[in-house]
Formats: sequence, structure tokens, C-alpha cells
Amino acid sequence: MGEANISSAGSVSRAGLIITGGGARAAYQVGVLKALAEIHANPDWPFPIIVGTSAGAVSASILAANVTRWHQSIVEIENVWANFHVAQVFRSDVLAMLKAGSRWMGSVFTGGIIGPPKSLLDNSPLRELLSKVTDFEAVRVNVANGHLRALALCATSYFTARSV
Repeated sequence: MGEANISSAGSVSRAGLIITGGGARAAYQVGVLKALAEIHANPDWPFPIIVGTSAGAVSASILAANVTRWHQSIVEIENVWANFHVAQVFRSDVLAMLKAGSRWMGSVFTGGIIGPPKSLLDNSPLRELLSKVTDFEAVRVNVANGHLRALALCATSYFTARSV
């Protein structure tokens, strides 16, 4: 399924894994990854390219850091999603909401002199979660050693409404 195929022109085609976003969908994508691990019992990671969008970027980054032990990393991904809660994505406490609301109102009432916050909610907890569950140095090593060709993580900018 993820093996490189040689075309008639002699070039190598690459298979990729795309893990989409959609919040809670990422949790049941773990089931698909578990099934993939059962179907593809070979310890070699079958997809040299991994793309993750939004919530799928969490799973994609964990996989990319662990391609040399990807069967075991699916258990780690499952653990992340089984224990997932809102506070791991953004701060939703009263103080955080008041600060964000005040900043938005200040921006509106000053005609933009006071700039709006970078995002609707303070999403710094998500950065903390990603740094705990993903070894980004291991991603670099996996690419350098040829175990992984590429990792792309995609999110939507609140300012431009474009993918970044």
C-alpha cells in the first residue's frame, strides 16, 4: 500500500498519509491507524510523506517523530486522544475569556489602534501539548536518515483565513 512503485519512466512515486482535521474526527482516525498497523505488520513505515491538518496535525507530528517505531506510536496517539480535553487546546477560563474579549473590544473601539489578539482564544496550551507529545528533533533526524521524506502541518490563520 505505501511501497514505492517504479513507473515506466523509471521515477519513484511516493505514497503519503494525509490526516485531516475536524476536531473529534482525529480521535476516531486513531481507529484507522490501528487498523493500518494490523494490515501492515511490517515494522517499516509505509508512508514517506505525512500531512496533518488542524487536529490531524497532532497525530501526524507524533507519527513523524516515531516512524521507526510507528506501531508503538499509535498507542501514544490513542492515549493523547483518549485523554483529550478542551483545556489542552485553549484557555477557556473566565480570566482568559475576559482578556480576549477586552482586547477585541479595544480593537473595535479604537479603530484598530489596539490590535486584536492573535487568535480568538489563547491557544498556548496546544503548543504545550505538542511539545510534550512530539519530539520535533526526532522528526529532523528521521528526515535526515531517510526514514521520512517530509512532514507538513497545516492550520488556518484567523487573520487571513488561509492555510499556513
